[in-house]
Amino acid sequence: MQFNKPLEVGTLRQRYKRFLADIEFANQPQSIETVHCPNTGAMTGCAEPGYKVWCSVSDNPKRKYAKTWELAQNFADEWIVINTQRANQVAGEALAHGVIPELNDFTVWQAEQRYGEQNSRIDWLGQSTEGRQCYVEVKSVTLVEQQCGYFPDTVSARAIKHVQELEYMRAQGHRAVMLYVCMHSGADQIKPAAHIDPKYANACIKAAKNGVEFYALNTEISEQGIRANGVLPIVLGDE
Repeated sequence: MQFNKPLEVGTLRQRYKRFLADIEFANQPQSIETVHCPNTGAMTGCAEPGYKVWCSVSDNPKRKYAKTWELAQNFADEWIVINTQRANQVAGEALAHGVIPELNDFTVWQAEQRYGEQNSRIDWLGQSTEGRQCYVEVKSVTLVEQQCGYFPDTVSARAIKHVQELEYMRAQGHRAVMLYVCMHSGADQIKPAAHIDPKYANACIKAAKNGVEFYALNTEISEQGIRANGVLPIVLGDE
């Protein structure tokens, strides 16, 4: 995906109240502006004061905060995608362009479809020419420790629910996929975060044994855009 307009660059001063961040923009030095932070997670390692950041600007006059925090660069010069909504866009493009060879049987992809026992909404639903269906749940990975990306970055009952919904769809005879989109340039593999949410990690192990597929996308991140450029290995359990 490409950003529609050039992003504005600045320096992060603080992130607070989950949805807000104060940024000093390069074109307005000594002036702090509040922007929308589209990330409800813990954002561990993603929001340190002093990080270089990039924001998109909305033309909607009704918005309280015109700017949205999109990207950050940490003190190791690693890129991080802050806007979690970008993960679905990147995943959709990757699925359409066959970045994950195991899913190339599915030629039509629809976003945000209702499914499952709990009336959830799947991120991407694939259809094959033979009429098979593939349910893909997308997760944005930004927590990186020692070059390993972890999900989730906080305890998440909702994330466990999504794993269980995929397991149910697999039991109905469909393909079911958990797709992690690594939105951090410092990771070379992905793991469920057992040290943060062991119940989620155990749910993933159980789902994999029951046929749920796990894949991870590596991404190329810049102020021009974000694109999947391959896959990363996934480690489930202690293997």
